[in-house]
Amino acid sequence: MTSAACVLSSEPTPVARSRAWAIGETAAIFVVFCLFAATPAPAVNEAHYLAKAKHYWNPEWCRGDLFLESADAHLVFYWTIGWLTRGLPLVAVAWIGRLVTWGLLAWSWQRLSFAALPRNGYAILSSLLMLLFVQRFHMAGEWIVGGVEAKGFAFVLVFLGLEAMLRQRWRAALLMLGAATSFHVLVGGWSLVAAGAAWLSCGRLRPSAVSLVPAVLGAIGLALAGLIPAITLTLGVDPSVVREANRIYVFERLSHHLVFFRFMDSELLPYGNLLRHAALLGVWLVCGWLTPCRMSPMNLGQRPLRGFVGGAVAIAVVGILIDQALLLRQDLAAKLLRYYWFRLSDAFLPVGGAIAICGTAASWLTLRPRAARWLLFGATAAGTLNLAVAATQRVADFRRGASWETVAIEGKLRHNAHDLFRDWQRMCAWVAQNTPAETRLLTPRHQQTFKWFAERSEVVTWKDVPQDAASVVAWWQSFDEVFPQEFESAGLAAQGETRLRELGRKYSASYVVVDRWRSAAPLGFRRVYPTAMDANASFEVYVLE
Repeated sequence: MTSAACVLSSEPTPVARSRAWAIGETAAIFVVFCLFAATPAPAVNEAHYLAKAKHYWNPEWCRGDLFLESADAHLVFYWTIGWLTRGLPLVAVAWIGRLVTWGLLAWSWQRLSFAALPRNGYAILSSLLMLLFVQRFHMAGEWIVGGVEAKGFAFVLVFLGLEAMLRQRWRAALLMLGAATSFHVLVGGWSLVAAGAAWLSCGRLRPSAVSLVPAVLGAIGLALAGLIPAITLTLGVDPSVVREANRIYVFERLSHHLVFFRFMDSELLPYGNLLRHAALLGVWLVCGWLTPCRMSPMNLGQRPLRGFVGGAVAIAVVGILIDQALLLRQDLAAKLLRYYWFRLSDAFLPVGGAIAICGTAASWLTLRPRAARWLLFGATAAGTLNLAVAATQRVADFRRGASWETVAIEGKLRHNAHDLFRDWQRMCAWVAQNTPAETRLLTPRHQQTFKWFAERSEVVTWKDVPQDAASVVAWWQSFDEVFPQEFESAGLAAQGETRLRELGRKYSASYVVVDRWRSAAPLGFRRVYPTAMDANASFEVYVLE
């Protein structure tokens, strides 16, 4: 008598894949991604990435900006889409890049989902679940579908690489992951490591290591376009500078992505992110136990995907061990933790969980139809509700994702956020129209879109941290000097004329932008904005003289 475990281990019966179904599913997934991520430009990282891309193609744009003139770490991205900035406004480039990225993500997701679960319609459900899990069950703040940046293209190539693994095209998979590394060295590089785990998980049915050598060499060749710029970020730099840059990058600027013990710092729900991520891991493991893969030389089932996800989780576990083992050795911890050990788990545990839930429901349709229907109903409801909430929030909040900090105080949204954001845009427009192109300004700490709207260079800003070691140290020194902790909540005006004049002379800044809603301290400089013809209750521009 066949045991229940053996029966449940059988793969769902494949269906013929028609071109019409594939196109329809891809179109539906594209709509889902648009509804989920279509905020006004710029999104959170777009002002960062696209400003750098524009300066790469036009070095005269915002000349003198510390971040823009630092080393270029994403050359393939700049050559893929950055050239559009030569003839189009940044907003247009953002939307073109988004639509291309979302379209490619939808296409690659449909291919991956169908390869893992060959049933029509399931790719749409799995895309909804993937978005839900990435948004609400991450550990370190990773995302897949959002604004246009290098990692979006890298995720497309990783999805295609996973599809190739599931179809036992390992050579093509390695080449895809090498290309992903050229776009984003960490997403692609960690994916190559996880691909090794996927290969090992297939046991005797995996191709021999010798047969994959040419593909490995090809992947390395493709990856060099991303590896070489990454290597040059510290090449020839004094070791003490590199150590300081690592400390700043890991513990001062990006600890919320890189340092495990700081993930536990939450006022509302301590350990909330960790508990949700652990719960998702449990769901993925249970689904894998309920539907074990029956591999054959012709069909590996979902084993390569499960091995890849397991590898991603293992990488995160290694990151946790490094974090905990080096609590008292900050220099070594910073040197190792800067490599984003938790990024792949944040992205691909949701991918694996989404497909595993759909696979479990499909395998139950014959044996446990009532349970399967309830599981499908619950998964569809949860994914759709998450999409509806995300879309509703974006319709209700007209602000750009990158502009949130402009209208927040210590993480709390101001009541007059709409007026404040419009004041910010009006001030930036005035600067763009009434100051020379080479002007550099001291700008408020809590913003990241000044270059986007005003098209003028800034002395320093929190979001725009450089990537090369020397520039990271210079950035931190400038930031600490321009925004000392005692004035963090009071704004630039609270530092007084003497201090601002000194900063202007040191950093060749001709103007200072004051956020009046943070400080009412009077300034004796000549005010040039707002003029008698302008109304702006939130921001003022003074000449540093």
